[in-house]
Amino acid sequence: RCLVATGASPAVPPIPGLKESPYWTSTEALASDTIPERLAVIGSSVVALELAQAFARLGSKVTVLARNTLFFREDPAIGEAVTAAFRAEGIEVLEHTQASQVAHMDGEFVLTTTHGELRADKLLVATGRTPNTRSLALDAAGVTVNAQGAIVIDQGMRTSNPNIYAGGECTERG
Repeated sequence: RCLVATGASPAVPPIPGLKESPYWTSTEALASDTIPERLAVIGSSVVALELAQAFARLGSKVTVLARNTLFFREDPAIGEAVTAAFRAEGIEVLEHTQASQVAHMDGEFVLTTTHGELRADKLLVATGRTPNTRSLALDAAGVTVNAQGAIVIDQGMRTSNPNIYAGGECTERG
């Protein structure tokens, strides 16, 4: 028997200039000992919104870039309520907005978006997580993964190979 529990890593969107910049994931944001004056957040996941609100309440001017609307997959009504609450708190929520370019110059992030240019001292990228399965050759072991690379499991955590189990963020239930 074998257990696969390789976890997941932050998903990083293929935005030109992003990988070359010193952006934050949730890990760096939570470890920071400073509060940026201006924080841009790419993403509308629960983690993105929790951190956006936390930094806003600690004094950052926060702008959230949401590709669609907040919680559009989970519950649009909740998304509308959270958007209204964020705006009431002074958090700028840019719906239907994506960054098409990221530059980091002179200690400042410059994001080119569908609604113009956005400048920030720090950039948090919180666009979800990707299962750490790509290099495992799971197909050779007869283990089925979905389109995102997450291992498909049953109620007993068994994969499509009856001798291999999987758990945690590397699975579709992670």
